[in-house]
Amino acid sequence: MIDLPAWEVFNKAAEQLSQSKIDFALCGGIAVQVYGRTRETTDIDFLVCETGVEDALIALEKAGFEISRTDPKWLFQGFKNGVKVDLIFEAMGGIQLTPEVRAHTKEIELGGYIYRVISPEDLIIMKAHSLNEERAKDLFDALSVIRGTEGGLDWDYFIERSRSRLKRMLALLFFAQSDQQTATHVPDWVIHSLIAYLPSLPSSGH
Repeated sequence: MIDLPAWEVFNKAAEQLSQSKIDFALCGGIAVQVYGRTRETTDIDFLVCETGVEDALIALEKAGFEISRTDPKWLFQGFKNGVKVDLIFEAMGGIQLTPEVRAHTKEIELGGYIYRVISPEDLIIMKAHSLNEERAKDLFDALSVIRGTEGGLDWDYFIERSRSRLKRMLALLFFAQSDQQTATHVPDWVIHSLIAYLPSLPSSGH
């Protein structure tokens, strides 16, 4: 769970970004808690347009945050009172805050502030692509979002967003169908639709 002092920092960051006309959406561990499971998290992740990330960092600095251009390829950060704010401008899976992604966000009250939260469909894609040996939790984050939404996703949007990431997304969906808690939440037609986009395999000659 997130304590009140952390929420105060998160809300201050969000308020400052909003006042500075920075477009952003909540993603990461807190977004997982919105749609799926509750788990420990110590920071807040904002997906920010790449063209606005420098302005976002300056806005945090004006609000008293220490700032870091941590990785110019995808991540800037702000720090205040031991709390971290991540400004992500290209998440795993190539997800950016495009007009399409923004159009599918949801406004949700969290910690006394109204946040715009990335869609569960984009969050699942992001988590599926973050998954590696050191980040096994991302698999269970993705599954928890599928379970938490009871499969009530915008599957047409999900399919369209998954077309450039077919094998990773199919692997996730097959795993979800094999898991007792999520088996009924992934329709067969979604998997069949994604399989149809796979390139044809050459004949083996047998």
